[in-house]
Amino acid sequence: MRKAMLSRVNLPGLAVIAIAVALWQLYASTIGARFDSIASSTAIFSAIKGSFVDGVLLEQLSHTASTALAGWVIASALGFTIGLLIGVSNTAWTYSLASLDVLRSIPSISFVPVAVLWFGFSVTTELIIVVYVSLWPVLLGTLSSVHSAPAGLVDVSRVFHLSRAATLFKITLPAALPSILVSLRLSLTLAIALAVVAEMIGNPQGLGFAMVSAQQAMRPDRAFAYLVVIGMLGWAANALFIAISRQLTRGYEIAL
Repeated sequence: MRKAMLSRVNLPGLAVIAIAVALWQLYASTIGARFDSIASSTAIFSAIKGSFVDGVLLEQLSHTASTALAGWVIASALGFTIGLLIGVSNTAWTYSLASLDVLRSIPSISFVPVAVLWFGFSVTTELIIVVYVSLWPVLLGTLSSVHSAPAGLVDVSRVFHLSRAATLFKITLPAALPSILVSLRLSLTLAIALAVVAEMIGNPQGLGFAMVSAQQAMRPDRAFAYLVVIGMLGWAANALFIAISRQLTRGYEIAL
């Protein structure tokens, strides 16, 4: 059992991370020692430990994680529903595609000042930003994969005289599942990223706000510490999503 567990561990990947940490420590102790804005690896890990002990890290982490997750769930539900409705209807596809192309062409980050203007510096602002940005990958991935179902599968449904509902749930959606899962994974990454951005600009809470506060206080060790924690949050969310997806799609050959 121990050998099976070790076989799942990406030892070369962990080795690369260890080497990168060591090289950063060497750089910070030599060339980087001349700059006040550079923190060594040991100082960063010490700052993570200190923030964890005093409870600040857990508070900020829980805020960012909960907001990103809530926004991603809402965006996924909306994106899948809207994408499915447009994908199965040629009329909706014809009349909505131009509008979607215009809306998705607007840079997501440019929506942040508008959200702050409307809702002020609040959790609502952060949540709306996360939902708006995370919505697009799921919506576009769903409608494109549903609308462009392979013609051979459609012919199979006609041969067996399946109803539209049966065709959708037994043929179209299973065929679109890989694309939808990839879209959900991309959306999750965007949710975390935009939650941090919103905290930096529009909400005085969370890891993004903590990073800006550390930068303003000239605490590079804490700023880098929060950066590392954000990266670990993204990695953990991605790994959890892949694990759950593989459990739910056993028997499917889906590359995530």
